[in-house]
Amino acid sequence: MTDIDILLQGQRLRTDPIPRSQRLAFCFVLAMLAMLPAQLYRLGQTEALPWLLADYAGRIAAIAVILILPAGRWCLRQRDDLKVGTLEAVLWIVGIALLFRLAPIDSYLFAAFPQLPLGNYPAPRGVLYAFDITLGLALVALHEELVFRKLGAQVFAALGWGTWRTVLVTSLLFGLYHWWRAPAGMIAAGLYGVVAMMCYRRTGSLWPVGFAHYLVDYFAFA
Repeated sequence: MTDIDILLQGQRLRTDPIPRSQRLAFCFVLAMLAMLPAQLYRLGQTEALPWLLADYAGRIAAIAVILILPAGRWCLRQRDDLKVGTLEAVLWIVGIALLFRLAPIDSYLFAAFPQLPLGNYPAPRGVLYAFDITLGLALVALHEELVFRKLGAQVFAALGWGTWRTVLVTSLLFGLYHWWRAPAGMIAAGLYGVVAMMCYRRTGSLWPVGFAHYLVDYFAFA
C-alpha cells in the first residue's frame, strides 16, 4: 500500500465513521416496523389495487428510513464487491430459484401446519398484474434484501456476531416479518432467509441474492 493509499484510507475513516451498533440496530428495527402499518391495513383488503398500494407504500417507507437515518446511509455506502466469479454468482441465482421452484416447500409446510393465513394476496389482473409482476416484485426484492441482508449483516457484524449466528437470527426475523402468512408461511420465509443470507455472505454482493429473490417471487406469483 502506497502513502497515497494510506492517506486516502485515513480520509475515508475520518469522513465516514462506523456508526455505533445501537444506531445501526435502531435503523434496522425501524426499517422493519415501517412495513407494519401496511401489513395491518392489507388484512382487511380483498381488492388488488388497495392491497398493492399499501404494500408498495410500506416498502418505500422502509427504504426511506434507510435513506434518511445516518446509520442507514452509512450502510448503503458500504461497497458490495462481488467476491466470487460471475459464473458462481449466476449459479447461486439459478440454484436458489430452482430450489424454491421445484421443491414445493410451501405445500409441505401448509399441509403440516394447516392454519389459514391472516390475510391473502388478492391476485391482480390486466395492466395491474403486469406492473406488479415486474416493478412490484422488483420493489419487494430490493426492499427485503436491503433490510434483511445488507442492513441486517451490518447490524450483527457491528455487534461482533459470527456468520452462522447472523444467518440464523436474520432468517428468524425474516420469518417473523411474514407473520400474516401463518406458521407455514413464516417457516418458508425463514428457510429462504437462511439460503439468501448464505448467498449474500458467500458472494459478498447484493445483486445475486436480489435477482434470486425476484425469480423466487416471480415463479410463486406468475
